Amino acid sequence: MRPLLHRQKELDLITGAMDAARHGSGGGSLVVVTGGLGTGKTALLRALPVRAERRGLRVVTASGAAFERDFEAGVLGQLLAPLLPGTPVAPPGDCAGPSAGPLQDDGLLALVAEYGAHTPLLMLVDDLQWADAASLRWLGLLAGRVAGLRVTLVVTLREGDPGEDDPRLQQLVEGASRVLRLGPLPPEGTADLIGALTGRPVDPAYARACHEVTGGRPLLLTAVLDALSGPGEGPGSADDVRAVHAVRPAALYERFAVVLRDQPAPVREFATALAVLGDGAEEELIGRLAGLDGTGRIEALRVLRRLGLVCEGPALRFVHPVVGEAVEEAMTPAEAESIRVHAALLLHLGGHPAERAAAQLLAASSCHEDWESDVLRAAAASALRRSAPDTAARYLRRALLGSSPEGPDRAELLVELAMVERDFAPRAALRHLAQALFLFPETDQRAPVAGRIPPFLLDGAPSTTVDTVVRTAAELGEPATLTGTARGHALRLEARLRHPALAGPEEPAACGARLRALGPAPSLDTAAERELVTVLLHGAALAQTVNAAEAVALAERLLQHEPAATDHVHTALPLLTDVLVAADSLATIGPWLDTAYERARRENADVPRALIAVELTRLALARGDLTGAAAHAAEALAQDATDWATLQTLAPVVLAALEARDTALCERLLSGRREEAAPSHRPSLRRLIHGSAAVLRDDLPTALDCFLEWGRAAERAHWRNPAIVPWRTWASALHYRMGRPDRAHDLMEEEYARALSWGSPVAIGRAQRGKGAITEGVRGIALLRESALTLEGSANALERARTSLLLGRRLLAQGRQAEAEDRLTRARTEALDCGAPWMVERAVRALQGIAGSRGEDVAATLTRTERRVAALASRGASNKAIAERLEVSSRAVEKHLTHVYRKLRVDGRTGLAAMARLLSDGAGPVHP
Repeated sequence: MRPLLHRQKELDLITGAMDAARHGSGGGSLVVVTGGLGTGKTALLRALPVRAERRGLRVVTASGAAFERDFEAGVLGQLLAPLLPGTPVAPPGDCAGPSAGPLQDDGLLALVAEYGAHTPLLMLVDDLQWADAASLRWLGLLAGRVAGLRVTLVVTLREGDPGEDDPRLQQLVEGASRVLRLGPLPPEGTADLIGALTGRPVDPAYARACHEVTGGRPLLLTAVLDALSGPGEGPGSADDVRAVHAVRPAALYERFAVVLRDQPAPVREFATALAVLGDGAEEELIGRLAGLDGTGRIEALRVLRRLGLVCEGPALRFVHPVVGEAVEEAMTPAEAESIRVHAALLLHLGGHPAERAAAQLLAASSCHEDWESDVLRAAAASALRRSAPDTAARYLRRALLGSSPEGPDRAELLVELAMVERDFAPRAALRHLAQALFLFPETDQRAPVAGRIPPFLLDGAPSTTVDTVVRTAAELGEPATLTGTARGHALRLEARLRHPALAGPEEPAACGARLRALGPAPSLDTAAERELVTVLLHGAALAQTVNAAEAVALAERLLQHEPAATDHVHTALPLLTDVLVAADSLATIGPWLDTAYERARRENADVPRALIAVELTRLALARGDLTGAAAHAAEALAQDATDWATLQTLAPVVLAALEARDTALCERLLSGRREEAAPSHRPSLRRLIHGSAAVLRDDLPTALDCFLEWGRAAERAHWRNPAIVPWRTWASALHYRMGRPDRAHDLMEEEYARALSWGSPVAIGRAQRGKGAITEGVRGIALLRESALTLEGSANALERARTSLLLGRRLLAQGRQAEAEDRLTRARTEALDCGAPWMVERAVRALQGIAGSRGEDVAATLTRTERRVAALASRGASNKAIAERLEVSSRAVEKHLTHVYRKLRVDGRTGLAAMARLLSDGAGPVHP
């Protein structure tokens, strides 16, 4: 039985009435206990027999039931049967005499009076609102005489029930000695009841959540706790707070449904309207949806509040979400459809926010009216303003269901939907744009749609879609012959078709001629002009028909005209990043991309966020920042970019994996869903990945074949710029290691000539280092010095570290220890900053060689304890773990590490990690 808590006042009042009847000092009394559903009326009645029996009172009980209202004298029979064992109780007022067995009204009253004279009576009737008419009539008679009897009559009455208006019931209430109204428990009462039911301490946050959800109504609270409790356990910790808000106790559904079924139609209709409109809806609007006038609305709400189904207060809401769900479940599909559409119309006509009306239409199964489409499209615009593109797409998909199967109205909706989906569902966006293209019969209708397909989606798009774009561009004609809007569409489509995603093998070379035809200062007044110039500049840079200085000047002009917006990723503008990176000019593009990324994050635009992260990966690589490149690449992949982007789109991520020697990332890129083979006119990044993997496993012939194959494809495609991918440098090094110096030198001479022609410091410095690497003696060292000097003007710290490392090792071999030590120290420092531990290790090994030649074994200068501390730290153990392992204090560990850093000449734990294989303590595995 549920414990009775926080009802002491009511218990004491009823106990006082029992004592008065027992002693005859005040006579008998009628106590009426009222309240809404689930406030504990029945629990209060159940607590009374124990008190009565202690005082010598005889207790008789009865209970009304909704389905027994037509059973004559049913409640009365339950109540008096214990006083007349074996004697049936007939309906009061029956004309039969005592000799026939049944007793009349006066006889029954006399029976109660006579029994009470000997033994005081406590008569309990629960749910009096469901008592039959005959029982109510007799109880009314008893109530009129109870003051002279040793009888305490306690009845419960649920407020809001239709039977509450029965005159006999009203007469009973009006004649009561006391009317006790039970309200919800206070917050502390809720906490106490949870503790009593679960038998464990109650977390305050959990208690607050329970009180918020149930409003302190014991019935709801008990149902929630039962639903949350497993066998033999009860909830009670702060971890369960979310579950309290989410739980929907099955036991409550039927209880609420039964209560509502018994209500008159206006009350049910008001409850249905509230369930449809949701918590917080305006009372007047709920009434209109329910079809009630002002009086009917007020009365229906009064009943629902008295029943305890709707909370008190200005904000209308059900006492628990299950009430609304029970109401909705009771509706037929046709009823739900009708009321949802009606609600949407009322909201629309009433000037309410479009999303409120749209939410109703989403729950309807069809919408074919023009106003419904208007509402859904307005709601989509509202959702976009609050950075909820997925919600906007839901509204537009709903509108699409109600559109005609073909025609311009459907095509326009498809385009509108695709523009939203581009930011989080790009493959769906491409599909919808392709459908719209086929629905528009006219060229001037298709042209703007074709121009809105992002280049990264055209890469690998179905041939039918690409063919339609090509046909539309051809139908428009040459941009030079057009004006106004048509010219803009033609320029944009030209940009799409010249983009590397679609361009043929001759296109990069043709881009330079087309760019020159635009004059020394091409017009950048319109977005279409800027997009075309961007594509032409990128193609010219690939084919080296412009040099780095020319490319930077035009690229920065373009950036001055373009805001750092998230939607630039849906155009050709990301190619500007490639151009500026190749030109080793990063000062302008860096802040521009940072701003664009922050906007994409705020707007919840997943695809722009991923693609800008790809651009930032390229930028980090250009700075030699492998740590930053890895972070940006991870950000792009976290948005599932491999599901919708080709390897070509993810080229910077591929290059980051190659630079960082990250075989796991390479495998992930190769295992993506979209691994179509690259077109024959375009170099395959897969070959670069396979070549890099072969280098790491020391399979030089395979690696060389991969790089040469990529290079041949690059030449066919006119991708000639060594600043994009320095494949000749890689192939030259492999030729040299395989004993083919002549081929190595031929490749590097060509690479160097092209680097000089392009003119960026990083391309020239890298080529000089490549030549120096395969040139022995003084000439080789001279070339490496030239490389170091050239790279001082580059933003790429990793390339500087590579040159410093190679030059330092060559100098060391020549016996120039002082200069070698300086170069190697610089290599170690820059490699650490770049996140290249293998370079750090090589530099440290070389530096140890210098120390050894001086009779100084750096590692040997470490004490035994310092060496053990260094070894553990290099494997990632924390200071605390090291202290526990070596049974010393954390402060001692810090002191030892300081000495280690100074002796080994490394900067912190990152430097130690790079030397992990050089340090050995034989201590075995450590768990940091």
